[in-house]
Amino acid sequence: MQQILTVEQILAMLKGYEESLRMLRATPEYMKLEASERFTTSNDLRLGDAVQTLVEVHEAILNIEFYSQVEGQTYAFNDSLTA
Repeated sequence: MQQILTVEQILAMLKGYEESLRMLRATPEYMKLEASERFTTSNDLRLGDAVQTLVEVHEAILNIEFYSQVEGQTYAFNDSLTA
């Protein structure tokens, strides 16, 4: 069964994940793990990179929403000129 999410729900989820990761990154336990010389990833990534990715995806969705609204207003304006 596929769940249908609204754009608002998707944005809220992304924001929630971002905040959760920020809180995790600030814990002494996690900071100790990440500071270890044995802490490695295949692309040398850190939790902050995941947070930044979520921020950028959130902003990209907001941009799509903004431009969709602007384009819709432009089309509505153009339609009123031809009517």
